[in-house]
Amino acid sequence: MEPIISNPDEVDYTALPELGERVPRRGNRLSRGFWMFVLRLFGWRAVGEAPDLPKFVFVGAPHTSNLDFFMTAVTMAALGVRGHFVMKHQPFVGPVGWLLRFLGGIPLDRDRTRDFVSQMVDEFNSRDEFLLAIMPEGTRGKDRDSATKGWRSGFYYIAKGAGVPLVMVLFDYANKRMRVGPTVWPGESYEADLPRIQALFAGIEGRNPERMMALESGR
Repeated sequence: MEPIISNPDEVDYTALPELGERVPRRGNRLSRGFWMFVLRLFGWRAVGEAPDLPKFVFVGAPHTSNLDFFMTAVTMAALGVRGHFVMKHQPFVGPVGWLLRFLGGIPLDRDRTRDFVSQMVDEFNSRDEFLLAIMPEGTRGKDRDSATKGWRSGFYYIAKGAGVPLVMVLFDYANKRMRVGPTVWPGESYEADLPRIQALFAGIEGRNPERMMALESGR
């Protein structure tokens, strides 16, 4: 069974994503306006589309900078989406830590956290609404040769285990756009689906192009 992918050519990357009634929401018109102002203060816009579902996994790429986490959090707040994202635990201290948690951040200590995929699947299954943002690329190192080969597969197995779709989020730094969509329902296997998923990010330039990981599987 091949993955079910919404047609990328039909995604409107010129308009603000319209969110359906079933998408988990947070904030009010005033708070959304504030975070939209912050987003535009940086010169950015959020465009594209998201499915009208209460549960899905946001997949963000190309991931070349820790700024990607901040832009993701601000975009979710500007859209009024009640989502969550996981990042290294080190920044979760002081005022920055408070802000990250407020925006939906979940600190992850990879040395202490076991079976992250199962934990997230359980989180999806125990809730009526849950959106999780994940950046599957494994490094932002300056040395291109130090990049881990391929993407971390957790995002895929979380979605497949929870029976939810993947929603692509493209960090288009060249045009300062957070491109939301298309949507992908996992198919038969990670190995078969990954090249199709990675192809959706082709031509998108991250903040640090020299750190971008190759989009071909196995490199």
